[in-house]
Amino acid sequence: MTTKPLGSVIHVTKSNYVVVKLSESHELPHIGVEVVNANNEVIGKVIDIIGPTTQPFAVIKPLKHIATSLLKPTSFLFYRIPRKSGKKGRRHEL
Repeated sequence: MTTKPLGSVIHVTKSNYVVVKLSESHELPHIGVEVVNANNEVIGKVIDIIGPTTQPFAVIKPLKHIATSLLKPTSFLFYRIPRKSGKKGRRHEL
């Protein structure tokens, strides 16, 4: 799977969600994509995109075993682009 830059950690909320300021790329991640750190370890999934369109933020729901205290405001995160299976839309003849 290929990864693309997501952005920098801004804040970890009291309810343990991670708010990330999205990088300057023009492409927004889809809801539900996996978020990984620089070591390619899965952190969680994108659950929402918030803020103004000129400077959006992503809300990440971390996996249960991830210690969000290890995520510093300088941490840069990435997201995985899922592979296309190529099977969607094919019809099977009987």
